[in-house]
Amino acid sequence: MKRLLLPILVLSATLPAGAAVNFRTQVWPILAKSCVDCHRAPHKDSAGKIVEPKGRLRLDGASLIMKGGSEGDAVVSGDPDKSSVYQRILLPPDHEDVMPPKDKGKLLTFDESELLKQWIIEGANFGDWKGAEDASASATAKKAPTKAADPMSSGAGPAPAAALEAVRKLGARVSTVVTDSPLVRVEWVSGASAVTDKEVAALIPIGGNITELDLSDTKITDEALATIAKFPRLVWLNLNNTAVTDAGVAHLKSLTNLSYLNLHSTNVSDTALTSLTPLRKLRQVYLWKTRVTDGAATKFAKSIPDLRVTME
Repeated sequence: MKRLLLPILVLSATLPAGAAVNFRTQVWPILAKSCVDCHRAPHKDSAGKIVEPKGRLRLDGASLIMKGGSEGDAVVSGDPDKSSVYQRILLPPDHEDVMPPKDKGKLLTFDESELLKQWIIEGANFGDWKGAEDASASATAKKAPTKAADPMSSGAGPAPAAALEAVRKLGARVSTVVTDSPLVRVEWVSGASAVTDKEVAALIPIGGNITELDLSDTKITDEALATIAKFPRLVWLNLNNTAVTDAGVAHLKSLTNLSYLNLHSTNVSDTALTSLTPLRKLRQVYLWKTRVTDGAATKFAKSIPDLRVTME
């Protein structure tokens, strides 16, 4: 019994009686040390490759933490059992979803995990800490999204369970992008180098449900883009470090809802931009390490309102 009480006594020594957990001084140092390296703004690694936040989850700002990621809520005010950030730090060290992964740092100590838990129980209060800003989210407890907040799901039924299972057996991770929505994100978090046009073709039965698709570092060709062009609700597409060309990008002109496209380290040129110009909802396009010229990129960025084109 003494061994069970000891960690609790140690924790109590870090919190004055009746004091609430202070995010800035107690919780943020834990996240900064163990989590933020994988969950921050898109950035370039030492090889110049753009690294997206894992699971589309950012933990470097208050509004971003409460916004959550591709797998739903990261923190649910008052409920650690529904807060994935807390639940993942409790997983076994060899579990594929444990935070932080064993190759990224040490697991949180008992005291650290209890501080995080207590902070959530107390209402996930950030105090005066804001961190990185995100205009589309607020640092308040998340409420269940309504259909008005998820217009892309209109007319979409649930993806067939058998089809989802078949895709998962191919090594893909399939996750909902919004709670209680039929829309999904598909990505290969490991084994991407074995993914070919064949695996992309296997996504057709759930194509109407896919809104985010990450095919970075895969072995796909232009043939896969002809398949992807049939996914009407696709808004986010990562083709970083693949063999796609201008001919493949030409297929994407049918994706009228596309807002994010990563063509970093592909063999596309100025010709590809001509195919993309009709996509009026595009807001972010990455073109670093392609054959696209600066002049064409500048002209392309001006052709669509609010479009940001990144060349480096």
